[in-house]
Amino acid sequence: MTSILAGLTTAALALSLCTTALAAPAGKKAADETGKTASQVSKTVPGRTWQREYLEGDLYYTGPAPAKVPEGEQPPAFRPSWLPEGYALSSASTGGVPQKGEVKADWSYENGGDRLNFSCFLRPTGSLGAAAGAAVSGDSILHKTKIQGCDADFYQGVPAHGYLTNDLVWENKQGNLFWLSGSLDQAAMEKIAESVAEVKSEPLPEYALTALPAGASLFSRDALPEVVKEQWTVEGAGGFTWTYSSLPLHAGGTGTAETVKMNGSEGRFWQEKTQALTVVTKTEDSETTSTLGGSTFSALLWTDPETKINFLLQGHLDRDVLIFMAEHITRK
Repeated sequence: MTSILAGLTTAALALSLCTTALAAPAGKKAADETGKTASQVSKTVPGRTWQREYLEGDLYYTGPAPAKVPEGEQPPAFRPSWLPEGYALSSASTGGVPQKGEVKADWSYENGGDRLNFSCFLRPTGSLGAAAGAAVSGDSILHKTKIQGCDADFYQGVPAHGYLTNDLVWENKQGNLFWLSGSLDQAAMEKIAESVAEVKSEPLPEYALTALPAGASLFSRDALPEVVKEQWTVEGAGGFTWTYSSLPLHAGGTGTAETVKMNGSEGRFWQEKTQALTVVTKTEDSETTSTLGGSTFSALLWTDPETKINFLLQGHLDRDVLIFMAEHITRK
């Protein structure tokens, strides 16, 4: 895939992303820990803001004592500007715990069954693993490397249950922590990391859903310069997610898409049934059988021909409902 952020060049941003703070102070030199497992590496690294903490099988990157987040502080708008061919944005969200001085942004990309996650933590507080829902496995092997001229930690994962996860972690001079995680090899992940840049584009236009299923209620809304995502709950129906972005979007559907018409525009529709799981609960006196899953999941993806903005509706809703909702999206 060619660059998904036209006009940005990583070379011009290499100096701003590079951290002089990563250099070890005079008289102190960071030990070469290449070849050690994540469970064996040292907790502190000379010159670094974020340190390591090994806990119950995983390695976490943690910051110093929390600092108050300035009022109105926005999530960090860093993301990769280059991805391997076939990868597209599947999710973007903001999070963290502002009361504890933590603000972060997460980006997820998919290519078939392969997934790539990128997280940026705005300031050095909290735990990378705990905040993002994942951590570096203690069995992964550390390989020291450089990203945009800065020291970085690449962890070669060990396949488990048919999955492989490699991790690449580095920080910049402002104290931002970057974390890239996926099944790609070291060379590909380093190339992606080298392309990471701060997004400077204008915010997207404001759109609104004017037709909603009965019982729908907004649960959360995440807004970054190039993507807006809303999660809605629907009483008795599970809910749906609505995303619009200037970047290519991954629908998450499998199989062959159906071409549908919406207000003169063409879209692609997928529908599949989640796997059902039968659970048997036994007690001394009785046995109860129940079925979990087996619900229908649908996705509708289309592009506005005028603005070139991509829209995606996903959830446990029927085809006609999604199309009707798509036809009643308005610009504020």
